[in-house]
Amino acid sequence: MALKLGDKVFSTEDQLFFARISRDVNPMHMDPVAARRLITGRQVVHGIHVLLTALEHWRPGSAGSVASVSCNFNNPVSVGEKVVFSQQQGPADQWTLDATADGLLCARISLVMADPSLTPPPTGQQDCPPGTDPVLVLETWDQALDQPPEHHQGKRYALRLGPGDFRASFPHSYALLGAEGLASMVAYSYIVGMVCPGLHSVFSSLHVHVGAVPPDARLLSFDVHKYDVRFRLFDIRVGGVLQGEIKAFLRPPPQSQPSLKELSGRVLPAEFARTRSLVIGGSRGLGELTAKILAAGGGDVVVSFASGQADALAIVHEIEGSTLARAETVHLDLATAEFASAGIEWDSLDAIFFFATPRIFRKKAALFDGALFREFCEFYAARLYALCEFLESSQADHKVKIYVPSTVYIEERPKGMAEYAMAKAATELLALEINRNFKKSEVVCTRLPRLSTDQTSSILTLPTGSNVDVLLPVVRSILGR
Repeated sequence: MALKLGDKVFSTEDQLFFARISRDVNPMHMDPVAARRLITGRQVVHGIHVLLTALEHWRPGSAGSVASVSCNFNNPVSVGEKVVFSQQQGPADQWTLDATADGLLCARISLVMADPSLTPPPTGQQDCPPGTDPVLVLETWDQALDQPPEHHQGKRYALRLGPGDFRASFPHSYALLGAEGLASMVAYSYIVGMVCPGLHSVFSSLHVHVGAVPPDARLLSFDVHKYDVRFRLFDIRVGGVLQGEIKAFLRPPPQSQPSLKELSGRVLPAEFARTRSLVIGGSRGLGELTAKILAAGGGDVVVSFASGQADALAIVHEIEGSTLARAETVHLDLATAEFASAGIEWDSLDAIFFFATPRIFRKKAALFDGALFREFCEFYAARLYALCEFLESSQADHKVKIYVPSTVYIEERPKGMAEYAMAKAATELLALEINRNFKKSEVVCTRLPRLSTDQTSSILTLPTGSNVDVLLPVVRSILGR
């Protein structure tokens, strides 16, 4: 039976600390705005930091060192999440440590204790595989590499471990792994997050055994043993005082939408002229594309953002530099903002496109999460109703069409998406009630297929529809063109 050891909430200060000692400053760990465009949608705690924190909580009952460490990073840990650590003993020399968040397994660490009567096996730098380039000793840098997989194949790297002594921060890990072993473990975060795969990386697993300290104990070698293009998976061999392998996925980059130049052949130059639309959540994804479609057709557009101001400004600059349409940005966070104080000329709008959304895919252990369902309902249904109530009480003398995307997931119901699909179904019903009772707004809902956005991004390549083919008819129908 597993024994609970304790828990920890990883904070922004924890992120800064581990980034400093590991030199892994990948934006997925350090930049909350950039992280919102990744698979997780939130800042991710360094996997090695989770592993070492588990070791700090571990209490095997007797002193000793470890012979091998294995770890599977099953699910990412987000900044601000409470992580619970537990342990379970197997055979006398084996232990399993789990790190869970809300009951969902995030990391499982397997440990084999060293036999003190045996001399540790010799450990050193691995022999250079046939056809591999001579060792390339890396300098450290402060920007993650963004190179294709073939860039790393055939190369053998070496990384000199930093001079820092981590005993004060991770005393138990220091006792188990030794100074060089602990420094090597910390350096694995730099290898994956900054070198290979680098910028677009997901740490999957590691398996290393601890050997005798080699002559050059502060030098860690690594090379790509294999890259599996089907799963975008790197198998990286590591050498030094710890020797074995680490595995990491190459995740897709943030999903880009077609440029105005690409849209020019699809949208007539003046088909949306003399219209003005607000795109709520227009700084990325389908909202970004809708803003560009409107502008490509000569329509003026207001692009709202909650946190991605730089992304919204880039879209406005592209519109103003490529079309005759006028564009502007406005800060509008649906979770906190009041529509009346948003600084929007509501009575000048012909249409509103409601694309703002919280993170859709969430890791969870239970079949149904009531809090998550309420969050989706508040964001989609309650805020839509509040918007329509506001318009109803405004001085506008015309009806505004509001487009709200629904989803085919209502029928298909992919695993883990019940709360999202249920909230979207509720929003569809609410739209019917709004249209039956309100005079100054008309809500239009259509069920969209899976499209290419940051919200639907996946390590595995999955089929999606054409974003333009789906959205262009929607925009035309809303504006009556």
